[in-house]
Amino acid sequence: MWNEPNLDFWAGDPKEATYYELYDRAVRAIKRVGPRLRVGGPATAQAAWVDRFLAHCKEKNVPVDFASTHVYGNDKAEDVFGTHENIPRTQMVCRAVKKVHEQIAASAFPNMPLIWSEFNASYMNEPAVTDTAFMGPWMADTIRQCDGLTEMMSYWTFSDVFEEQGVVKTPFYGGFGLLAERSIPKAAFNDFALLHKLGDTRLEANSDSVIVTRRKDGSLAIAVWNLFLPEEAGSPKTVTLHFKDLSGTPSARVTIVDMEHGSPLPAWEKMGRPAFPTLAQIEALRKASALPTAQTHPLKNRSLALTLQPHALALIEIGR
Repeated sequence: MWNEPNLDFWAGDPKEATYYELYDRAVRAIKRVGPRLRVGGPATAQAAWVDRFLAHCKEKNVPVDFASTHVYGNDKAEDVFGTHENIPRTQMVCRAVKKVHEQIAASAFPNMPLIWSEFNASYMNEPAVTDTAFMGPWMADTIRQCDGLTEMMSYWTFSDVFEEQGVVKTPFYGGFGLLAERSIPKAAFNDFALLHKLGDTRLEANSDSVIVTRRKDGSLAIAVWNLFLPEEAGSPKTVTLHFKDLSGTPSARVTIVDMEHGSPLPAWEKMGRPAFPTLAQIEALRKASALPTAQTHPLKNRSLALTLQPHALALIEIGR
């Protein structure tokens, strides 16, 4: 109900009390039309109000089917937690998610679904962040940290072309989307394609840079990454995975997205960074951003060693 009423998107005064009046009237009207329609809130920025919103719904006996809120990787600790910590964008989202998850658990509705209806690494236009291969390791590590704490999370947004940003003046301006102007896939689009291939059962792994999953057919799908902040130089990292209970002489299919593979930026740089690419250049950028082909790697002594370039995300598939 509404969007980020704790910011200037809502002009009520005082903001919180007037938002609750809007929510109360709207949810009751919607439920009269269709009791099965799911309605929730407060859809705030910066992980705000959720505990007080649920307390209000309980006190006033107002219907609520889910709690929702937003946070971005570069939100400030003062706004999200009321502290003066320096929380890096690699930790902010899931720390905020955990905060709200715990608020719900302590509320009168401990089983209330939590829908994180906006998140990204930045709410600003930062080309070095959302346009780059950084998004792959960032997304994978966000999944690792947030797993099990929400009902769903909605990445904002699918395309760089949307009304809040106005007319796009250059293909890569640090937009929030997976696709740049003219539907050019950014690295983040390919990162989602890789992560979508993970299985639905997570297996234990002793690492903070890997997610190990099993698919329904018994095959393994593993995400491995080399994460560091965009402002850091970074360096290649060798990761060795040791497997148990593998029969035969298995091999692995490895697909990697990094700064040079699965990203249109190197091709755009070679073109001279045109603000308004020609149709031929747009087609060339689309081809340059294609998801790389998987490479086969034999497992030696049931182990696989990979050297990942800075900001690399690798998908490893073993089995059927």
